[in-house]
Amino acid sequence: MKKKRGEVERDQTECGPGQSVSRRKFLKATMTGVAIAGAAGLSGCMTGQPVARGAGTTPKSVAHYQDRPNKGRRCGGCTHFLEPNACEVVAGEISPNGWCRFHEPRPA
Repeated sequence: MKKKRGEVERDQTECGPGQSVSRRKFLKATMTGVAIAGAAGLSGCMTGQPVARGAGTTPKSVAHYQDRPNKGRRCGGCTHFLEPNACEVVAGEISPNGWCRFHEPRPA
């Protein structure tokens, strides 16, 4: 088959020494490799272990925890609060009426 001027052969199925790869195939192979590598890297983040209740590791002193609300904000209305008296962030037992600097109101 004779090529016309400027025409590029696009149906290359194999690529060995001395053969060229189309840009499309190169990008497809590269992006597939990146996706696989990214998925493999993320698998280490997913341990499958549930977070224990009250597993917060931040000491109360660092969180500026107090047993009373601050300007109407209290632990019972925070996204980090775990019933009945634990927190995802702060270590140890906490009061639902307490407050700390990590307070995030629950979405309405």
